Amino acid sequence: MSNVIQLEATLSRAVLPESTEPQLIYALLDMHALGGTAPLLKLSLNLCLVIDRSSSMRGERLQQVKEGVARIIDLLSEDDYFSLVTFNDRADVVVNTQRVRNKQELKQAVNRIEAAGGTEMATGMAMALQEVQKPVMLQGVSRILLLTDGRTYGDEGRCVELARRAQDRGIGVTAMGIGTEWNEDLLETIAARENSRTQYITSATQISQVFADEVKRMSSIFAQDLRFQVELRPGALLRSLDRVRPYLTSVPISEDHEHVWTASLGDWPNTEPQALLLEIVVPVLRLGDHPLLRLRITYNLPGLSLKDQQAQLVLRMSVRKADTVPYEVNATVKQWLERLVAYRLQANAWQQAEQGNATLASQRLQMAGSRLLEAGELDLARTVQEEATRLAESGEASAEGRKRIKYGTRGLMGSPDDTK
Repeated sequence: MSNVIQLEATLSRAVLPESTEPQLIYALLDMHALGGTAPLLKLSLNLCLVIDRSSSMRGERLQQVKEGVARIIDLLSEDDYFSLVTFNDRADVVVNTQRVRNKQELKQAVNRIEAAGGTEMATGMAMALQEVQKPVMLQGVSRILLLTDGRTYGDEGRCVELARRAQDRGIGVTAMGIGTEWNEDLLETIAARENSRTQYITSATQISQVFADEVKRMSSIFAQDLRFQVELRPGALLRSLDRVRPYLTSVPISEDHEHVWTASLGDWPNTEPQALLLEIVVPVLRLGDHPLLRLRITYNLPGLSLKDQQAQLVLRMSVRKADTVPYEVNATVKQWLERLVAYRLQANAWQQAEQGNATLASQRLQMAGSRLLEAGELDLARTVQEEATRLAESGEASAEGRKRIKYGTRGLMGSPDDTK
């Protein structure tokens, strides 16, 4: 079976003026799953929940967590594995890794959870890693789902180390924070690998739906082990690679061979469209049409028992006399680029704020807000401008505002042309 994934590339400028200097362009790579590619076989799930049960989780938050976990149990089948670890000052295995055979018994164990104590996340992650590695599955999806509402102290490095150990063994980590007191920088670092991501839950009432959505994502994976490769013509340079759909995040990429760059993209859930944005330095080229690079995506289709499938595309660049080429940037690429620049600006703003440069941080946020306005993100731009003013006047941003900005800029969903 071939051509299950279709590639389509759009250049920021399809025609470049003749120049004696290298030029910078952007390439938007859209990846679409063709019709009829939904998984023919449901992959077994191996899910371990790691739940913060410190004293700050008392009341509605813990109750909503229990309801959310019960909903997850209902969504799982008898072929799936489930385990549950809770942590405060210590960690406890509430449900040992097991097939989901007696759902009522599992829910009763969940209902016995009580909140008390402090927050030591690493103990919970270590125990979760032990549980999630117990099943032996030839095909399937393994995931640690972490939820916290507070800051862990003194064990941040250990948390990242455990996450990397899991990810290196093919176990993804979904790190979720609720409220405003958790450390978003830590969760972002934990999830900075393929098949891992973070999510900001603003209200306890969202927990159940967020949990259910995550299980549905895991259950709907149609392609696994996506690998990206780009072969550039001599003299060209790939400066950065970012995922822009379904959410925005930088993708680590390395030059494995001369002119050949590779990256891992992880799994592809839901057959929802994916898109990458490449920043490319074009070398000096003569007048005419030139091949610029070859893109290749390699992937497995577990539902069809197919491995090492490929989709590829060659991008060409046209060079014309300078006086015949107007400076025009493709509108779709420009909108995605505005969002990417806004995300980078806000990230730099928080770095400046942590270094005590409140004025410079405020300026970076104001610039990010302008980019978001250009991209049509009016509500988010307003939040950014409010926090920029707060930084300029008091030297500090609000915890909630910072999280809304960070997760708003990286979690923009849908097409840039969507009506907001």
